[in-house]
Amino acid sequence: TDAFCPVDSTPLRRLHGLEDKRVLLGVAGIWSREKGLDDMVKLASLLHDNEQLVLVGINEKQRQLLPPDILAIGRTASKQELAAWYSTADVMLNATWQDNYPTVNMEAIACGTPVVTYRTGGSPEMIGRNTGRVVEQGDVEGMLSAARWLMQRERGQMTAQCRHYALAHFCKEDRYADYLKLYDELMQEDGHPSK
Repeated sequence: TDAFCPVDSTPLRRLHGLEDKRVLLGVAGIWSREKGLDDMVKLASLLHDNEQLVLVGINEKQRQLLPPDILAIGRTASKQELAAWYSTADVMLNATWQDNYPTVNMEAIACGTPVVTYRTGGSPEMIGRNTGRVVEQGDVEGMLSAARWLMQRERGQMTAQCRHYALAHFCKEDRYADYLKLYDELMQEDGHPSK
């Protein structure tokens, strides 16, 4: 929650000509069919002129195969650059077909950006009432519909709600304390004295 927080999106929007666009963002360390790349390509074909799909983590071979209406950004190891992309997006899309507990959802929400994700593994578990929507796997039109619904909401309010949720649920120091508390409780149940 320290590295991933809302930042000024103006520079990225200007750099990529996104000033008048609704930005739908997808992020993956390695894009594949399982991470939803095929579904993202389908989704891009359904977008209106004022909507732009941006995919971060695209390799050069994939870039050459993607349709020109997708803004393909290479992989980055920079948390600051990722935070800027999350903050630039109006909504983050996670079309993953297999995942445990994807950090991209947490990172986006911590940057104040709502998430639309497939009902896959632990992906829906981190979506709160005011931080996004969950749709069934493969429901590309449902994902886009949910994204458009979220983009109609007031952006400042969404950012505040997402950030509040992230601080309440994703702060690593609080989660470490929860683990220690659970460990102590389990040790006491087994008859071992707690420290």
